[in-house]
This record gives sequence, structure tokens and C-alpha cells, in this order.
Amino acid sequence: MPEAQTTAIPQHKPRIEVVRVASEHAEALADFFQIIWSDKASAASIRAARAAAAAANPVEPGTDIPAFAYLSDGKVLGYISTIPTRLWNGVTEHAGHWFIGFMVLPEFRGGPVGYAVLKEAMRQLGLIASMAVALPPRRLFKALGFTDYGAIANYLTLIRPARVFRALDLEALSISSVPGWAVRVFRFAQRSGLAAAAGLLGNGALIVWRTAAGGRTKALLREGMPTGPEMDGLWNRARSALAGAPVRDGAYLVWRYGASHGEKYVPIAARDATELSGIAIVRRPRDEGDPRLRGIKVATLSDILFVPDRRDVALGLLAAAERVARSMGADALLCTASHPAIASLLPRRAYLKLPGNVHFLVRDPKDEHAMPRTLADWWLTRGDANSDEV
Repeated sequence: MPEAQTTAIPQHKPRIEVVRVASEHAEALADFFQIIWSDKASAASIRAARAAAAAANPVEPGTDIPAFAYLSDGKVLGYISTIPTRLWNGVTEHAGHWFIGFMVLPEFRGGPVGYAVLKEAMRQLGLIASMAVALPPRRLFKALGFTDYGAIANYLTLIRPARVFRALDLEALSISSVPGWAVRVFRFAQRSGLAAAAGLLGNGALIVWRTAAGGRTKALLREGMPTGPEMDGLWNRARSALAGAPVRDGAYLVWRYGASHGEKYVPIAARDATELSGIAIVRRPRDEGDPRLRGIKVATLSDILFVPDRRDVALGLLAAAERVARSMGADALLCTASHPAIASLLPRRAYLKLPGNVHFLVRDPKDEHAMPRTLADWWLTRGDANSDEV
């Protein structure tokens, strides 16, 4: 009998597209967002959010916010969005974008998806900055020509030491620099009540330290968002002493921290007579907190701006931020800052320096915009690139 012949089944080759997101991609994006971020995402909510973001665009009002997606047969496998910004290089302001929300479906990570979506975004955007924590995206950014300036230092000050000492779980935090014997001693102190006593002593010590370190300023400190023109004037005065910074003018600060965010942020303004001399923004702690912190609530000093030689204004704003954090029910206040004008003052307010986990990266093709060379040249805070949720 003749041998039976087998017919090869042709392999399906998916249709691959890497696109700038538009309204027609909303359905596919909704499926992706439901997997990655929220099961409540829908095409309608995505279209509405994109329209609202365009209307509120702080750099070009009414202009679409760029986002990019990798599609396979119409299904989104990878995605990245942006925030329009302007970057100051010590001489002039240059239009650019922050990268945010870079995600790839778990089963496609380590392949070409992330690389392809980043390449298309870079092709269209030019000057780009990013705040990244995880090592894989940082490696990918660097492979694509980003400069990694390093991790921005974190600083933490205690607002309610007794509560922190009672609740802190050193084992759950897995801090490698803390020896095992110290963890055991701390746990014993918590069980015996010594930690609470130490916390009360610590609170007294903090009051003495902060009082001795000063923090008085002639500036008048009040909660509330200043006017746009006031913040424009402050930014123009501050930037002349800075080698690099994301622009912090009135349009940006109102867009980033204003009334559209509800009660999430509390602005603090410092004024000399009628002139704005500084501003700080405190973010409320999350109600649930980090499970590793066992209910400890951490507020965030999301942003701060002052003329660098006005140390009195800076110390006054830091003291006011601590008072606001306490009124929010926070047990500690986190500050992330790169510039020495901020970092050098934090020990005077009893901030402890912690290892940084957020890296700052910039892609400036052909060094066209002459950006600063070192991290300390930049004025960066936790609120940049929406990185202030802790």
C-alpha cells in the first residue's frame, strides 16, 4: 500500500504592531489593564482618562499624552506611558517626557516586547527621563542609551517613635545590614515593653534635637496652594542657582499636586511679606500601609522648592511638613532628595539616611541638550514621575 502522506499545518504568524496609542486601541488596552493594574478598567474609562489628561497637559494644554503599545493580533502585550515635562539644564528649559507605567505581560517578559515598545517611544519622543526601581527595566533603559545617574537617597524622620518601635518588624523588612542578634534583642524589647519606653525617650530626644538645630524662619508658613504667578516667580528665582531640574512652575505644581487630586496632598507655602519664598508638598499616608510595617503609616515629602541659599526657609518648610504629617496621623515622614541644598539640612531635622531604591535615568540623544553630569547637580524629589506612593 502507498505510504500515507502528511500535510504540514502552516504555523500562524501573528500580526505585530508597535503603535502610539489612540482611541481605537482602548478595547485592547482595557484587557491589558485588567490583567496588570485593575479589573475595573474599561474602554470607556480609558478614553475618558486620556481625554482628561490631554485637557490638563501641563506643558501643552489640549495635546494628547503619548503612550505606546506592542500588539500581537490586536492584543496588547506591552505598554508604556509618559508625562510631558520640561527639563532645565542651567541655561534653558527643554521639552521632554517622563517614562511611566512600563509593563509587559508576565509570559512575554525577557523577550522582544519591552525592547520594541521602548524603541518606538524613543523614536518619537527625543529627550526622555525616567525613575526606575527594578533592575530589569534599568538594564533595558541603559542598553537603549539612557544614562543611569544612580539611586536617589531616601531619608526618614520619625513623627511618633513609640508607635514605630512597638510595631516595627525587622525580620519582615529583611534589612541585611542589621545583624541577627540585634533583631532578637529588638524583638525581646518589644515583648517586654522596653521598645515603647525607648520610643517615648526617642520622642523627647527628637524634640530636643530639632529645637537645638533650629528651624526658625522669618517667612510666614501657611497651608494652601499658592497662585500660579507666585510659583512661576519662585521657580524663576530658584532655577538660576540650579544646574538641572524638572521644571517646577505654577502650571506644573497645580497640575501635579492641586485640587484635582482631592485631599491626597497638602501644600505648604512660605512667604516673605508678599513674595513666595518656598513651597513644600506632603502626601498623606496610605490607610493600609505596607504589610511589612505592621500598620506604621508613612507620609511623604513629595516635593520642596526654595532658593538654595535660603536655608532658613528650607528648615521652616521641613518643620512645617513634620507638623502636617503628624496631623495626617503619620508615624514617619519620608523624603527622597538628590540636591545637597536639601540633603545637607535633613540631619538637622533628625532624618536618617537610608539606601536609595529609585534610580534616575535620562536619554539625551547626541547630548543635544547638555544635561548635568552628576546626580547631585539635579534637583529631584520623590514626586517626580509620580514616584511618591510608598
